[in-house]
Amino acid sequence: MNQTNVADVADQLAEDGEMETELMREVSFSLQVMRFEPGDEDPMHAHAEEEIYLVNTGEATLVTEDESVEVASGDIIHLGSGTDHQFTDFDDEFTVTVIYAPAEGSQAV
Repeated sequence: MNQTNVADVADQLAEDGEMETELMREVSFSLQVMRFEPGDEDPMHAHAEEEIYLVNTGEATLVTEDESVEVASGDIIHLGSGTDHQFTDFDDEFTVTVIYAPAEGSQAV
């Protein structure tokens, strides 16, 4: 079993000056925690894998090629493989847990 506390991971990211860390990796999935602050940039990008985001703290705007939606703590978002996206408008600390299936980087873009 693997157990992780997202708040502790976010605190460590802040202390280290990092924006993301991978916590788990198997062939079928990988899990990361990402942390943004006001002024941080998340450039428009896509992954070849399916993505599921759980917003842990804060609020932001999720922009895709088709729409923009406000997201906040407790929201769960699914993005299909190849979906261009970015998070913008961080109101304060914004922390998300993301699951890639299969594992991030395992599929050709």
